[in-house]
Amino acid sequence: MIRRSLLVLLIITSQAASAATGPADMAPEFGQHAVGLRIVQQYDYSRQLEAPVDAFGKAGAVGPGRPIQTLVWYPAKATRAAPMMVADYLQADLADVDFSLPAQDAAKQRGAWLAGPRKAQYGAVTLAVRDAAPVAGRFPVVIYAPSFAAPATENFDLCEYLASHGYVVIASRSLGAREVMMTEDVAGVEAQAADISFLVNYAQTLPQADITKIAAAGFSWGGMANVFAAARSNRIKALVSLDGSIRYHPKIWGAATSVRAQNTAVPMLFLGARMPTAESMERDDKLGASYLNTMKYSDVYVTTAPPMHHGDFSGLHLRFVPDSDFGDYQRTEVLQAYRSVALYARRFLDAYLKQDASALAFLQQSPARHGIGPQVLTLESRPASAVLLGEGDFLRAFAKGGYFNAQVLYADMRTRAPDFKLSPLNLNNLGYQLLRADNARGAVQLFKLATYIDPAFGNAFDSEGEAYEALGDTAAAIVAYEKAVAVDKGQVNALTRINALRAGERK
Repeated sequence: MIRRSLLVLLIITSQAASAATGPADMAPEFGQHAVGLRIVQQYDYSRQLEAPVDAFGKAGAVGPGRPIQTLVWYPAKATRAAPMMVADYLQADLADVDFSLPAQDAAKQRGAWLAGPRKAQYGAVTLAVRDAAPVAGRFPVVIYAPSFAAPATENFDLCEYLASHGYVVIASRSLGAREVMMTEDVAGVEAQAADISFLVNYAQTLPQADITKIAAAGFSWGGMANVFAAARSNRIKALVSLDGSIRYHPKIWGAATSVRAQNTAVPMLFLGARMPTAESMERDDKLGASYLNTMKYSDVYVTTAPPMHHGDFSGLHLRFVPDSDFGDYQRTEVLQAYRSVALYARRFLDAYLKQDASALAFLQQSPARHGIGPQVLTLESRPASAVLLGEGDFLRAFAKGGYFNAQVLYADMRTRAPDFKLSPLNLNNLGYQLLRADNARGAVQLFKLATYIDPAFGNAFDSEGEAYEALGDTAAAIVAYEKAVAVDKGQVNALTRINALRAGERK
């Protein structure tokens, strides 16, 4: 307590400086694990940034691929080694694009920070120990996507907190599609989504990572990029959005046709700031459809933290922002809200990645039941209201039912899930799988379903004819072949088989 008071006295002379903030201020109760941090400099060689050009027209250096400086927080063995300071994190950021930055240059900047007027903030210790020995075991993975053009360290407090509770957390900088600077468009968010996919792939190289249990979390722009990533990868099993842009950029996600509820049918926790007015959103051209409202296949939780502005969802921001930035709220109130956000993020992940029943019960209760008043955080929850069914569900049910009544099964699934669709072309291919396996009766069912869905699909009628021939039902085969020719004059095989069967020939 004495040391903390001295720190406050040291920085009170700087009007711009905020009080030094330690790990206990930024997170709820830490978990049972110590926390390690590993920093890996690697490239995505499938993509490359364009060389930067300075004001004098001189091109800068460019690496052999897209630079992905990767920060990994993980459950570690306890150690007496010194933990990271805030300055250590920010020093790592200096080389997160240009891996060739001389170490002495970065060290010089770190020294300047620690000797400057904000040395209390830069010198504050954190929870993680660089390269600490990992504990044994496998843990769920959280990929963290930072805000627009922000470094991977912007929420290191949250990442450390999750790691202490048994998660492997991986993050990289927010970069644009072709340049270092992010762009506010579909190309920009797709680039960050691809970075998330890169990190998911990297996770499988980590012995501690359980890649069957992956969530994607993100703040602001990263809280839309993670949704884009989930739409392109079914490895992502849950989404956490810290006041994510998925709420504020309906035109951008609307322009990405793959970003739809049926492709992101995973639980979502949206941790929101106090809502801007409709008038301000209209001025910023951010009014439009709500993606969260489309997520009928997902359990969706939406919190609102009245003390928090959008920027307050960055722990690094909170460590440096002056008290005047909080308006009518006190720093202690905003930090309490941030801790509540961290708690809900962790309990949500516990519920859906660790299948923790007590965590799910926690989410289903009012925050007030957990000592969090409505002036700090409120919660709305909406369970999934529709079932998402796919081809695999149909085929399993079809096989279980003895390969009968395909059309009845299809109609039933359409009733239960109005968005359920089957591809006639694929049904035709699947029918041939059954036909080659001497299940001609089941094949007939799939061929008939294909033509029921697409009555002009002549090739499926032709396939049906072949299946009836395999069953020895010549009359039914001729009828099927005639339908093939009726809808498609180019069905040469059907014409040939009609003539042959009428002449008494058999295959």
